[in-house]
Amino acid sequence: MLAALASWFAIDWTDRAAADYAGGTILRDNAGNVLRVSLGPGDVDCRPWYVASGDDWIVKALVASEDGTFWTHHGVRPLSVARAFLQNIVNRRRISGASTITMQAVRLIEPHGKSYSQKWVEMVRALKMEREKDKVWILSQYLNRAPFGSNLVGIESAAQGWFGKGAKELGLGEAALLAGMVQAPSRFRPDRHLDKAMVRRDYVLSRMVECGYATEEQVEAAKSVIPEVKRSRRPFLAPHYCDWYMNEVLMRDRAAQRVSGDFTTPLDADVQSICETAVSERTDCSSAAVVMKVRTGEVVALAVSGDYFNPTNGQVNTAVAPRPAGSTLKPFLVAKALSMGIVSPDSILLDAPFAAKGYNPQNFDGKFRGEVPLRDALILSLNVPFVRLLDKVGVETFTVHLRGLGFRVPQPKGDRTHGLGLAIGSADVTLAELVAAYRELAASGSEESLVVSDMLSGEERSQAALGHIADVPLPRFAWKTGTSSAYRDAWTIAWNPEFVIGVWCGHLEGFGDESIVGAKAAAPLAWKIARALYPNVDAAPWFPRPKANSPAASKRTEVVDSSGPRLAILSPDPGSVFRLVDGGPSQRLVAKVAGIGEGEKLWWFMDGAPAGETTGSAPYVCGLTPGEHKLSCSTASGASAETTYSVE
Repeated sequence: MLAALASWFAIDWTDRAAADYAGGTILRDNAGNVLRVSLGPGDVDCRPWYVASGDDWIVKALVASEDGTFWTHHGVRPLSVARAFLQNIVNRRRISGASTITMQAVRLIEPHGKSYSQKWVEMVRALKMEREKDKVWILSQYLNRAPFGSNLVGIESAAQGWFGKGAKELGLGEAALLAGMVQAPSRFRPDRHLDKAMVRRDYVLSRMVECGYATEEQVEAAKSVIPEVKRSRRPFLAPHYCDWYMNEVLMRDRAAQRVSGDFTTPLDADVQSICETAVSERTDCSSAAVVMKVRTGEVVALAVSGDYFNPTNGQVNTAVAPRPAGSTLKPFLVAKALSMGIVSPDSILLDAPFAAKGYNPQNFDGKFRGEVPLRDALILSLNVPFVRLLDKVGVETFTVHLRGLGFRVPQPKGDRTHGLGLAIGSADVTLAELVAAYRELAASGSEESLVVSDMLSGEERSQAALGHIADVPLPRFAWKTGTSSAYRDAWTIAWNPEFVIGVWCGHLEGFGDESIVGAKAAAPLAWKIARALYPNVDAAPWFPRPKANSPAASKRTEVVDSSGPRLAILSPDPGSVFRLVDGGPSQRLVAKVAGIGEGEKLWWFMDGAPAGETTGSAPYVCGLTPGEHKLSCSTASGASAETTYSVE
């Protein structure tokens, strides 16, 4: 007997109460406002966040109708139990139960049958609950678990479901009607049996007068009102954000098929509203925006354009849909090359034709610019110099680097030419992945990340690229655009020490059009978000200035194909001097090369600018102009050579 009693008492109400609510998933923003309530097992709508107070009408109505001595008993009313026991024995059926609110709370937390032995267990546990918990806790447990008809469980769901308001906003008559329902939720459903519900309500109101919880005047006024049954929709705000949070955060962290509980997300309602407004402005294509805090890595906003309830594609979350990266990976390549000492901030890259096993990358405009400073190449988002740079960094090295940043880039499989496309966006990424990776760049504080951020920021850059959008002062952000092939995807990522903003624009059907360009489609939306985040542009933070002692690298960076003879300019010799003769015949420079295959194409550059083409060992001929000059040439495979001369 003693062992049985010990087992009856052996229950931890705190753990049990926390784990066994019948609800689904409740998501809140970072201020505690409810974003979504999903249904629990059996499609139950349970919102167990109500905290009881003796001043609430629902508490007064419940105590008056269900347990008039609740505030003074210790969990069990012995005389009521004895009376109910005798009545049931005499009548050979259950006439009354004598259950207190505490006993009912025990039964709701730990469901069990109605045998006499189980009733004894219920009473023992009610005594234990009263000893360990206060009355408000017990009322909260009961009211968050009691059924209220339909699929509504708990007073918060009942108040919202039947009257479209919170539990603490219930009027006297509404509270009395709901308190009356707990005895027989189906019988007293106001949408089906309003007459019965009203009779029961009036009984509860009369009991409230008897118990001193309401005055005659208050009750008469309440009885004169026929309550308006108003089923309200469950909260359903920031739908794509909530989908993402449930699937990518809750499911991933718990490795479960279904997650239930009350969760506070990092969503900032103000930032979310800014993003929703921005993406809704593009009506000619789909768009998505993500904002992440640099310090914490928390996604504070995620918005997708269009109607979520569109049966065709409304629930497609383009913020997490894999799409070709375009030029958005180039800053990570530069950062990696800087960290390896392959380039420095002052390096010059070669923008000349390049070929490797049939792979011939082209710039967006189809032109070549010769020798280009690293910063200019990055801002102009030239393709060829970065393919050359990736060839020197190494495809496998860069792939490992990208995977470390969270990109799901497949490991290279020995296909060098396919891998080189990483430099210009052959890999698929998601907007959420890009934002998270740029957050790593913004948060690292490394010398190379500071250099990249500095290169991709500046008022003159914003003015040149954004035109009228930049006519007003802008907060300082570094930013990078990207456009996938055939104008299918437009990207812009902007970042400072506080936020990373990511925007994608495109068509859900996958087709392209010439308006889907990073700088034209996505950048304006990103900057509208940035401006809204910092109405006072002077309040926007910025990174410390990069130190001058960056990793050592030659100022000129080029990729040389070491297979076969080395390309060389035989003449003119470096430092040659030519003198123009007045009145003499037209004078021309003849440059000769060695180390080039027969029929192989050679591109020539004068002072870094494209100057002509030759084939094989054919000489390059040009006119002489006064001044100092640098003549260089390059093959499609990446081999290059240069010489200098002056003309007096």
